[in-house]
Amino acid sequence: MQIYQLKKKKTYSQNWPVYNKYQTEEKMMFLKILNNAVDALEIPYQYAGGRPHYDLSDLIKCLNIKVFNCFSSRRTNYELQVAYGMEYIKCLPHFNTLINHMGNPEMTQHLHRLYKILAMPLVDIENNFAIDATGFSTFNKNRWIHAKLDWKQVKDFKKLHIISGVRTNIITAARVTAGKKHDSVFFPDLVRQTSMNFKMKLISADAGYLSRQNCNVADDLGIVPYILPREGVTTKGKGSLAWRKMLYLWETYRPVFEKYYHMRSNVESTFSMIKRKYLPYVRSKSDIAQFNEILCKVVCHNASVLVNCVFELGIDLKNLL
Repeated sequence: MQIYQLKKKKTYSQNWPVYNKYQTEEKMMFLKILNNAVDALEIPYQYAGGRPHYDLSDLIKCLNIKVFNCFSSRRTNYELQVAYGMEYIKCLPHFNTLINHMGNPEMTQHLHRLYKILAMPLVDIENNFAIDATGFSTFNKNRWIHAKLDWKQVKDFKKLHIISGVRTNIITAARVTAGKKHDSVFFPDLVRQTSMNFKMKLISADAGYLSRQNCNVADDLGIVPYILPREGVTTKGKGSLAWRKMLYLWETYRPVFEKYYHMRSNVESTFSMIKRKYLPYVRSKSDIAQFNEILCKVVCHNASVLVNCVFELGIDLKNLL
């Protein structure tokens, strides 16, 4: 009788002193990091006459505080009072003001700048990256027609496309869409955005991003692509040397290829971190507000990662603390 020995599951120990310090001090450090990062945007206050409007910098801080605490606009009031008492914001906006300005198109560009500023302290730490996309459900419903002309209500969702570092899970580039386009078309723009600030050595992605164009984009920037080939894929480069090199590595040195490809699992961890802490759905109703709310989740995630890196890796946040 043959006896099989069960393989012991690999476990990872937790550095409890560091973890405890991170958990207990995260919220106060988040407020300080958020305040300094938004101030670094240097958004000018433009007064055009009439009733003075709220400072856009203050509103960005308030909206991110709302998302960080996973509260509705009304229940966020006390958290804003704390920020006001610490002089991080100049005034206390009404909860309807938060709802209205979440749908402000002007917010979007500043939120993109904000999460990139929060990623900059990890420039010397992150060299390997992964790309993927995930959906966030909404409370809206769209009607989709079936092939048999039978109507059915289907829940709507918004899609977040990101590139994140595989070591710290910091998000370096993001794009929020309605989820109607293939993930692969967003690869070039996200990779180029990340390469502007980080020295990228490799990018790993699942088979959904497999194309000669994406391999060429990565290779032109000096990045080695590890995109999982599909079964039966041809090794013919059709003018793409990067495609041929990647397929050769996959066919000839499969264990080496898989070692770097499976770094992609870390981007799944990034999505899990965001959805566990900041919820897998959005409360906003309009498209622009939903896009901005998801970007706020990205901002909060990056700020949280920085707090963890302060204690775990000992990084110096310089002007952010």
